[in-house]
Amino acid sequence: MTTPNANHPAFSDKLSQPRSCGKPAPTPLHHLAGLVVAAAIAGFSGPVVAQNDLERQAQCELSAIRDTRSPLAVQTIRSACNWLVVNGDSLLNASSKGYYICLVRQLSGAQSNEAAAAIMSACRASNPL
Repeated sequence: MTTPNANHPAFSDKLSQPRSCGKPAPTPLHHLAGLVVAAAIAGFSGPVVAQNDLERQAQCELSAIRDTRSPLAVQTIRSACNWLVVNGDSLLNASSKGYYICLVRQLSGAQSNEAAAAIMSACRASNPL
């Protein structure tokens, strides 16, 4: 009986020795299993993140809309809360964040569309892009 080194002298002795770490060599099946696990984790984390975003937006709206009577103010608060949830943590949008925070804080309790429009204009003037 011949060893692999006798049949193929170009192979070193290390290649014909059993692996010293005791772990089986990874196969394409191992790589495929790893990809399936990673995809499953990513698939399950999406709805969790979306749920957290929905909860954050709902909390933002609840804190600002409760005494607001102006339909314009309510619509603007909802849009501002959505913007803050989606973009508020991004450094690229840091210059706009103050404007949306101003809208949420100052529109809360607005009683008329005229008052809401004046508040929106003041927020824009105090937070230029």
